[in-house]
Amino acid sequence: MKIAIIGLGLIGASMAKALRGSATITGIDADGRTVRQALDDGVIASGSTDMAAAAHSDAVVIAVPVCSIVDAAAEVIRHIGTDTVLTDTGSTKAHIVERIEAMSPCFVGSHPIAGKENPGYAHSQEDLFRGAMTIITPTGRSRRDCVERVTSLWETCGTRIQSMDPLTHDRLMAVISHMPHLLSYASMKLADELHIHRQLLGAGFRDFTRIAASDPIMWRDIFSDNREHILPLIDTYVQELLHLRTLIEQDRTKDLEAALSSYAQIRRTLYGHPR
Repeated sequence: MKIAIIGLGLIGASMAKALRGSATITGIDADGRTVRQALDDGVIASGSTDMAAAAHSDAVVIAVPVCSIVDAAAEVIRHIGTDTVLTDTGSTKAHIVERIEAMSPCFVGSHPIAGKENPGYAHSQEDLFRGAMTIITPTGRSRRDCVERVTSLWETCGTRIQSMDPLTHDRLMAVISHMPHLLSYASMKLADELHIHRQLLGAGFRDFTRIAASDPIMWRDIFSDNREHILPLIDTYVQELLHLRTLIEQDRTKDLEAALSSYAQIRRTLYGHPR
């Protein structure tokens, strides 16, 4: 099987490493140095900065920032056959799926729920997807054989599969991924001077802010593309903070405790009681 992966960053290169030995991988990246590194490391069998290198592929995976996915698809579609299965790795789906489905008869959107705060080829790893979940987002227009091929591709990488419509995906990701990243980023505004007290930083601060080290370009695109779901969540969060502010300001300790207890109960319901 011949697979072209467009974008050799954390996700694309990790996918190439996971598929190595199961497929012949062509890597395509705008940065020629990254392509050369992947070739030298034996991660890809061939590589280029030119989308034409995807010709004759059985499958093409687009692993670039969200706002570049549709343009990348439009360019690579000119070089591949109509039966070449096409998928992406974007963290938003509705706009991407709608636009690429209009161009490709064998496109199925996908989103691997895997990654880490350090971006780029240098941080890619073969087992990044092992045991993780990948959401695929077929629609009523999706060909069954194309859905099956995308499913098989991700299963070969070691992931489990869940199918979901694109709009539900974006609504859910806004709550469980996009909003937490936004809040972690925003919290850094309060931490600008904390480098002088680095020895005092504990696990709570480290864990809460870890994802603020993630790729700003990737998250800029995610926040922009999924704004219709993120903006109402920001408003809701502000209202909740204002409610807590009132309780603290008015020294309503019993009400404050009740609010905190309700949050803790929701957390325990999601993950269970800590051991």
